[in-house]
Amino acid sequence: MTLVAFVLSVLLGTASLAYGFSQAGMTDPARWFVLLGIVWILAHWRKLYWVSSLAFAIMILGAAYGVWNNLATIWMLLGALGGLLGWDLSDFARRLSYAAPTDDIRGMERRHLARAGIVAALGFGLALLSLVIRINRLAFEVAVGLALLAALGLTRLVMRLMKY
Repeated sequence: MTLVAFVLSVLLGTASLAYGFSQAGMTDPARWFVLLGIVWILAHWRKLYWVSSLAFAIMILGAAYGVWNNLATIWMLLGALGGLLGWDLSDFARRLSYAAPTDDIRGMERRHLARAGIVAALGFGLALLSLVIRINRLAFEVAVGLALLAALGLTRLVMRLMKY
């Protein structure tokens, strides 16, 4: 179950970045992102988990570069989200390999995938919301207060999800 989610998230991330870069006429980086996805999946299969951190960093930098160059933001967001989920699921698979045979591995996978899915959906929703809503003038104190409120709310959500 984790392996399927890992492969789908890596494919989502690399294909989104490749499509976003190819739409802008940058075919060489698009090919490199496709190659990165293939290498990442093969490295996970060979249990080279350190490649996951490197691939995640490359995908985040690629998505940031794409946003900086005014490429389609939706593809860059999906690429960063796929990279984040792939990195998380690769680390979870590594930690799951240390589980005892008597542990409820299926239940652990199901709970982790549910938590990761909720956090990914909320994060993607907030990112899309930030693309739609534009606030021209906002006092610095109000912005800091809203940021602290958002951080507190996300912390409470994560703590509540950890109880399940």
